[in-house]
Amino acid sequence: MCEIKLGDVKDLIKDYPDEYFDCIVSDVPYKICTGGARISEESIEKFGKNDPKGIFNRIVVLNDPKKQKWVKANYDADNAILISKGNLFSNCDIKFSEWLPLVYPKLKNGCHAYFMVNGYNLKELQVEAEKAGFIFQNLLVWVKNNSTPNKFYMKRTEFILMLRKGRERYINDMEMSNVFTHLNIIGNKFHPTEKPIELMKDLIRQSTNENDIVLDPFMGSGSTCLAAKELNRQYVGFEINQKYYDIAEKRLNQVFVSRNNEYENQIKLPLDK
Repeated sequence: MCEIKLGDVKDLIKDYPDEYFDCIVSDVPYKICTGGARISEESIEKFGKNDPKGIFNRIVVLNDPKKQKWVKANYDADNAILISKGNLFSNCDIKFSEWLPLVYPKLKNGCHAYFMVNGYNLKELQVEAEKAGFIFQNLLVWVKNNSTPNKFYMKRTEFILMLRKGRERYINDMEMSNVFTHLNIIGNKFHPTEKPIELMKDLIRQSTNENDIVLDPFMGSGSTCLAAKELNRQYVGFEINQKYYDIAEKRLNQVFVSRNNEYENQIKLPLDK
């Protein structure tokens, strides 16, 4: 069973029987701030004035000129969503409580789920996951090679909430640390929050065996599915956005889209490490 589907997890998950998947690994959608902001045209025109590292730009908020926000230097449609709505995903309006109870029954008893999340949304995700039936197993930390500007310490890590269903199951390598240090993807990406394939492979390798079925209900550009494929696992991925679904499909079919210009469909290996 290796397939990806275009659509909403709330609809697509119903096509699978209970106790079907051996593992769930996903970078789940969530709001990254409390509200959006209207950005002045003057600020957008001045995007050439980058921060010293050249990764982010500082822009002025129209409804409060004294305030500023940081956005990625390679401003595009995804950043427009981030600025206007405070979202990193087009489907950020979906609540944890809407999909977790639907996904939980589909995981086999004694199996693991890994959900990536930031510190702001960690508590809500864990609470809602436990309401759905998941049991907290561990909190993993991914240390990145870049930092995100913030007024209260630069953010250089992300969290991975490790959960289980039912009885305990040991990971395959019990000497492995709960801190991961894979390089983040900097610059052109297939998806604005794309994660390194090697990070996904670590999680899948620890909680599955060959031919097990891995689910990613929020597939994005397909990194989890690619990781499963490279490890000889089966996979199922859902994605609601046509743009990222098409990219994932091409990546999984070994027709790689250039990070420099994904619309030219150049054949080029993605920089996932």
